[in-house]
Amino acid sequence: MSMRLGLRSLAVVLLVSLGGCDMGSLMIKEHRSPYDFDATIATIIANANARGWEVSKVFNFEKSLLAHGQPDPGPMTVIKLCSPEFASRMFADDDAKFVSVMAPCSISVYEKADGSTFVATMNMGLMSKLMGNDVGPVLADIAADDNRILAFTRASPESSNPQAAAPQVSVSAGQ
Repeated sequence: MSMRLGLRSLAVVLLVSLGGCDMGSLMIKEHRSPYDFDATIATIIANANARGWEVSKVFNFEKSLLAHGQPDPGPMTVIKLCSPEFASRMFADDDAKFVSVMAPCSISVYEKADGSTFVATMNMGLMSKLMGNDVGPVLADIAADDNRILAFTRASPESSNPQAAAPQVSVSAGQ
């Protein structure tokens, strides 16, 4: 058994043994933003564009749910991002195309009841360890870029300064 396969198997065994635990906190990472809701969205989009990512969609869940007569969840937007470079690397092999179900990458921005803004993403670092072949290293690279795009969420509000000329974001209600 190769070392890589052994580590992957160990990771799967650990995940299965943690089945009674809150798996959501392992699979999804949540960060408090030092900015308000709109500045958080603008900063994510500007940071993603600066790293060569394409913003394929900005989905306003609040607007959509209200339009369908559902209760107001408060401000909640999902930003869909795609890196043409990473997508090309990942989908070059027919055996890896199934991973397209995770594309484009999603970053959720939402306000909680206390008015704080949060950002949530899939834990691509963990996913990279669970996937094999050529997919794992690409997911690891995506995780590294996610960390760079969202680095501002680890800064203190005093040291953070969102760009004065934030990009204009068109938010659509439909998917």
